[in-house]
Amino acid sequence: MRKILDKFLNIRFRNKMVLSYLFMALIPFAVFSIVSGLVFVNQAQQTAMDHTAQTINQVCDSIDVYIGTIEKTANYISIELNNNEFWKIQSEKDPKWKTQTANIKELLQNIAASHDEIAGILVATKNDLYVSTGMSRISRDSFQNESWYRQAEQTPEEIRLISDATGRNIVTNQDYSVDDVFSLTKAVRDPKTGEVLGVILFDIRHDIIKKSINSVTIGEKGFVFVTDTDNSIVYAPVNDVVYRVNPLWLSGSGNAFVTANIRGGNYQIHSEKSEYTGWRTVGVFSNDEVMASVNTIIYILFGCILVTVLIVLFSSFQLAETITKPINKLQTLMKQAEGGDLSVRFNSKYNDEIGELGLRFNHMIDQIGNLIHMVYVEQQNKRFAELKSLQEQIKPHFLYNTLDTISWMARDYGATDIVRLVDALTSMFRIGLSHGKDIISIREEISHVSNYLYIQKIRYKDKLNYQIEVDEKLAACKVPKLILQPLVENAIYHGVKEKRGGGTISVTVHRNGGLLVIKVHDDGAGIPADRVELLNHQLNSHTELDQKQSFGLFYIQERIQLCYGKEYGISIESREGEETTVTVILPADEDC
Repeated sequence: MRKILDKFLNIRFRNKMVLSYLFMALIPFAVFSIVSGLVFVNQAQQTAMDHTAQTINQVCDSIDVYIGTIEKTANYISIELNNNEFWKIQSEKDPKWKTQTANIKELLQNIAASHDEIAGILVATKNDLYVSTGMSRISRDSFQNESWYRQAEQTPEEIRLISDATGRNIVTNQDYSVDDVFSLTKAVRDPKTGEVLGVILFDIRHDIIKKSINSVTIGEKGFVFVTDTDNSIVYAPVNDVVYRVNPLWLSGSGNAFVTANIRGGNYQIHSEKSEYTGWRTVGVFSNDEVMASVNTIIYILFGCILVTVLIVLFSSFQLAETITKPINKLQTLMKQAEGGDLSVRFNSKYNDEIGELGLRFNHMIDQIGNLIHMVYVEQQNKRFAELKSLQEQIKPHFLYNTLDTISWMARDYGATDIVRLVDALTSMFRIGLSHGKDIISIREEISHVSNYLYIQKIRYKDKLNYQIEVDEKLAACKVPKLILQPLVENAIYHGVKEKRGGGTISVTVHRNGGLLVIKVHDDGAGIPADRVELLNHQLNSHTELDQKQSFGLFYIQERIQLCYGKEYGISIESREGEETTVTVILPADEDC
């Protein structure tokens, strides 16, 4: 719970307001929807169960009435045949057989004709003779050995129902099969002695059960079927569910319902056993079908909840927007100020707490701007002082005058090589002085670095070669003085000198649009990739000069950016063991 509360407290203020409004609006509606939904579901299920129970009772009563009618018919036949000579006849060759059987057969046919549900009637005697309406014996085996005869004989006071008529020693010439009927047997007894004289067998069509079942409905998927005392199906409608009903589910009593999952569907099963027939009437209805109507109500409730959520969300966002919009605006201005834009100001139409906070923000930005300007001026003056001091160190006047004296003395002695070397060094110092100017032309800067390379060539001989390429159109371009000599010096000492054999340094100057591009390239030892990445990172970050490891590079970078801005300066590219290129990017002035 604490974690949830912490997450809630850490979300944006507008979302907190919206969630709070939504939470307060939905709690009562959700409680009402859940309670009413549960009540409706329970009521719908109870209604379905009550309807199923009533339906089962109706079908069970109808079957009992039909069976009762057949039993009365059997009793009528038994009474009609009492004291009849038919029971005493021992053989079909007896002269009385034909006359007696003709009357009995006519009686049976009249009864069968008046009852559509009766498919056939057979009366069997204890003397192994019989008379029927189109039913005959398959073999000469005695009927007394048949199970239906023995069962009736054992309980002469009761009727016996046989759900499966197959396997009998009986064949019929009527238009029905044993699969279309169930049988009812009733023993006929001598009214004086109580002796069983024979058994009456009725084949009864399933239509009487079918009519009872079809007269009732349990939804579109629900159905009713009938089982016997052994839980074998007497009659069932054709579907793929009835034969998957487990007989164990039907063993209960009372009004209990069994819930079962059959072929992926949820069903409620209820049964009732007839005290008269012993058969069980089973009702099955689909919970899914009941829930379908419930789902409609649930969908309506969810629809109402969704509409309510949308209305609450819209209202909440509108209300929260009026409060959070100025806060978001102030937050955006703070981010811009944090990024360095101190020109932002908060303008509010209202004088509430947020408006007052905005005024305080504007005052703070003004104060920060003043402080930054003061620091900037102070740091800029400090930088110029440092650079001036450094320039004074690298352009000593007395050394230039001394070199000039040495040059004249060498000429007097005819030492031309010394004269050339001293003149190159003198030219370097003359350009370094430049009458105090900080900006010189490309021509002068290239002359300075050419003299420096000449001096180094005298020192290193074949170890060092160099070449300079400058577009003459760029000779008048202005650049900060002495920016190339430190780069060339690095190329000699960290590139060519560290390489086996000779090396070459090339200096090129060209123009790319409004930019002046100067490159110092050497094919020396190169620089490791991590060192290159570190140098480029340090070149583009502000650090005090005495903290730099490559002083010359960072000194040049400082000078260029002080003169032209942060978008100009130096970058380094190198492949260890192969080459290094230092690129200087400057703005091309109008003289180019």
